[in-house]
Amino acid sequence: MYLFLSAALLMNCALFAQEQPFNDFINKYKKESGFTYAFLSKDLFESTMKTDIKDSDWKQVQKIVKNLGSLSMLAAEKTDQSKQLFREALELAPNEDLDELLTVRDGKDNVKILAKSEESTVTDLVVIVASEEEFVLICFSGVVELNNFTELVRLINANEVTALAHSAEKITAQFQISPNPSTGIIQLNFEEPDDYPTLLSVTDQSGKIVKSLNLAQQANQTVNLSELSSGSYWVQIKTEKGKIGVKQVQIVQR
Repeated sequence: MYLFLSAALLMNCALFAQEQPFNDFINKYKKESGFTYAFLSKDLFESTMKTDIKDSDWKQVQKIVKNLGSLSMLAAEKTDQSKQLFREALELAPNEDLDELLTVRDGKDNVKILAKSEESTVTDLVVIVASEEEFVLICFSGVVELNNFTELVRLINANEVTALAHSAEKITAQFQISPNPSTGIIQLNFEEPDDYPTLLSVTDQSGKIVKSLNLAQQANQTVNLSELSSGSYWVQIKTEKGKIGVKQVQIVQR
């Protein structure tokens, strides 16, 4: 039951004003053995749904979420630190931005769902789940109608999060950004010489696209983002073959 509810909200944990605390938490654990991490932009999520995803829960999200911004997930399938991770993540939640939407405790399992809501919609959602050997943190930005939550109540667990992450990885374009942090002049280096980039978009932490441009079809190129103010942004590129890559960049203006 606890994981059923997490599915409904798992798609809605946003990286907006409360993004930084959870980013720090994710960055702390995402490279450790036993953890799976994935960040999916709207385009990457939609492209992943067209591949080999068979789970109807993920596909149903497209019908419920009116404006998907991004989806960030961290999961551990087998860990003896699930309760500790649960408490640590929960302590990071900014009380002034997120309201407690649901708490489930049945002795072995804990689920906490936090949301930023406006009238009949939820725009930011954080789902934190801990069972005996599993931990899941899902952060989603978008718009979900509150009266549609029941349609998203499906089984979800660390294994399914891992499966989604692996499916997304298959269609992800590999590239590097340097320097990072940057004053805005960045170098893009692509690792697939037979699939050149064509488009670039930059999204701020509220999900708004702040810059779009066509890219030169070459492996290494310079992009000027110096007109952007200091802060964290998501840089997304699309390639000739339809792959999508997303990386975070920190702009620091002097």
